[in-house]
Amino acid sequence: MISKIVQFIAVMILIFVASVYLTSPLHSVLPMFKFEQIFNRLIMVFTIAAAVIFVLREQLKEGGTGFGREFWRKNGFDFSAPWQKLFWYGFLSGSLAVAFIIVWQVVFGPRYVRSPILLQDIVERFFKGMLSGVVVGIVEEFFFRGFIFNILKKKLHIVLAVLLASAFYSLTHFFDNGQIFIPKNPSFGDAFRLSIGYLEPFVNQWHKIYPQFIGLFIFGAILCLSYLRSKSLFLPIGIHAGAVFAIKFQHSFV
Repeated sequence: MISKIVQFIAVMILIFVASVYLTSPLHSVLPMFKFEQIFNRLIMVFTIAAAVIFVLREQLKEGGTGFGREFWRKNGFDFSAPWQKLFWYGFLSGSLAVAFIIVWQVVFGPRYVRSPILLQDIVERFFKGMLSGVVVGIVEEFFFRGFIFNILKKKLHIVLAVLLASAFYSLTHFFDNGQIFIPKNPSFGDAFRLSIGYLEPFVNQWHKIYPQFIGLFIFGAILCLSYLRSKSLFLPIGIHAGAVFAIKFQHSFV
């Protein structure tokens, strides 16, 4: 287990170094994108790629055949199960749970209903919310439940695995470098400052992020338990997608 943690830390350091090194040249080629946006996307792409490579390597060690049906089944994508039913059941559960919270906040404050409510805005936010929900659901559930949680539950007691995976899931949502000032002509040094900036919320804003951390921790635990219960990632993907959809879509009305 210790060696896995060391490998994980080493890979994350490598990802940050590669992202710092590549952000400046990529920004010169793609100036239409924000410097910090390119940096953050590189972190995300490299992290997901590393997770896929790690899972694939473990699969090959066990005598697997690469990206075959068995690979996807072992990592939560079992298409022989009623995956569509699981996804939509999760989607409905996630979206209704968030909708309940929104309605509660409108009735008892501090939220209020928008005026006017525009049909064009509703349609636009609906499709954007659906797209965002599905993409975020698939990517984050593969990484946090299909990768991180699967590794932990093989090495630790299941309760400890749920707690650690949920804490890690919650913590990653507060790595925010948006407060870092980026000059008009950014350089390698600015990319390095962005990497350090990820830690700023934990140093200066810990008292503000604590309540959100608890909420995301509970949500992460629910996603872990739904994965354990269904033995499929499609249920947590649906719950996650439904919650993200409701959060995005709510702005049409409140």
